[in-house]
Amino acid sequence: MNEKFWLDARRLQTRFGVLGSGLINLTVLVCFFAVFWTLVMNPKGYLRMYTPMYGYAYEQWFLIAVLLTALIFRFWPLSHSFMEKQHPLIKGAVLYGINLLFVLFMVNFIFRTVIGNMGVPYFSEDRLLALKINPYNSREYASQAILMVGAMAALVIPIWSLHLYNWPERKIEGGSAKITSFLLVMFFVFAAFFLVLHPHFGIIFYPWQIYTAAFPWWERLTNTLSGTFNLGWMMAWTSAIWFIQVTWEGYPIKFVTRQPYRALTGFFFTLFVGLIFFVGFHFLQDVVWGPPIRGGKLINAVDWRYLHSGETAMFLLVVALVLGIHFNNWPNRYATEVNILIRTVIIGIGTLAFYTFYYKFSNQLLGTQPGYSHPQQYPLAPLSIFIAFLLTHTWYLDKWPGEKVVRTEPEAGT
Repeated sequence: MNEKFWLDARRLQTRFGVLGSGLINLTVLVCFFAVFWTLVMNPKGYLRMYTPMYGYAYEQWFLIAVLLTALIFRFWPLSHSFMEKQHPLIKGAVLYGINLLFVLFMVNFIFRTVIGNMGVPYFSEDRLLALKINPYNSREYASQAILMVGAMAALVIPIWSLHLYNWPERKIEGGSAKITSFLLVMFFVFAAFFLVLHPHFGIIFYPWQIYTAAFPWWERLTNTLSGTFNLGWMMAWTSAIWFIQVTWEGYPIKFVTRQPYRALTGFFFTLFVGLIFFVGFHFLQDVVWGPPIRGGKLINAVDWRYLHSGETAMFLLVVALVLGIHFNNWPNRYATEVNILIRTVIIGIGTLAFYTFYYKFSNQLLGTQPGYSHPQQYPLAPLSIFIAFLLTHTWYLDKWPGEKVVRTEPEAGT
């Protein structure tokens, strides 16, 4: 039997009560995010990697590294003993180092060097420059392609882990099963990318790449050629997966335990909720700003409206994860149905408040452009890295300093 998974084995205890520990942890997380953004991403800061796509590509793959570490590799090759005995800051430093190496390997070597030079040029800034694309667009197009593969991975990984039970990792001993799961995940990620998002890159170059990319199959349905339509529903679906798992405690999917019924139920129910998010947020935009216009610009653009539906879903996801992680999914004292209802209402109100706060102050705090739809206003970049830091805080750092590990269950078979 496989070893006891660290996240299942550990038991955490708040140091200052749920509210006090939650506020302390949230403050630490926000400060860490602010330092990172100022040093690395802020267009007025030091490295200035927010172009926005260039820095976002690295951020997205850092999030993927975190998801793979915890959900697919389950902290392998680090041992259960290491995770149990080391201080959270030591564990965090080691895991962050591993994740950063993975990001550089994937972005700079796999995408920009191997795939970009030997397979698909739009993954490589240098290849696009050699093909006479201007320097800014070369960097942005290549970075967008890399992060879109990451967006697909962010959708496939939780589906694979939560609904397919990380097959075949839980059935086979050792690291080979984890590597097999990783390779299977990457196979479906790339297959889905080329069906769903590759046509987008066929139409952004002149002339259109009609011999290497199919005409966007979604155009008649959506009234746009842009692949941001697909990116929008993908983000809404991703948000729905985590929302159901965290806020709704996995209900009603957890009632189904046998495969393949579990996988099918999880796949289609989360997709259904994700489409509700996607269509609902799109409808609210039509109510507030009026219907979009094909050929319109900025806030009236059809493609931006689809993208913004997904962005709004990500605002919801941040609020849901903060409530679920830092405040222990409060409340928990009532019947499950009542708890879920109260949390859902809190998250709805919190999403509206967070959304309003972001668009009012983000240009001052993050160095981005004001307004909703400016090309330099890309909230997915800060939201994605904030989610990554939020997950590492609970998975790597054991919610330190607000909480501590008080007990661990022994490994299976010991």
